[in-house]
Amino acid sequence: MQYYNAQDVMEITGAKENKAYEIIRNLNQKYKKKYPDCELLQGKVAKWWFLEAMGLKEENKKMTDMSGTQISQK
Repeated sequence: MQYYNAQDVMEITGAKENKAYEIIRNLNQKYKKKYPDCELLQGKVAKWWFLEAMGLKEENKKMTDMSGTQISQK
């Protein structure tokens, strides 16, 4: 599974560092409610979950991650 960290969230959303971590925390809380048996990484959010939550799911076919790797739609 691929993840975004706070720096990635900052670049995508234009948010400051504190807000990026808040976004990650909120998304991970929602993820944990939906998938209670999962293990989460502090300070990171699954890329597909972030894109879906931000309304970018359809765009992720065209998006690449910070390393230039094409993001695949799941």
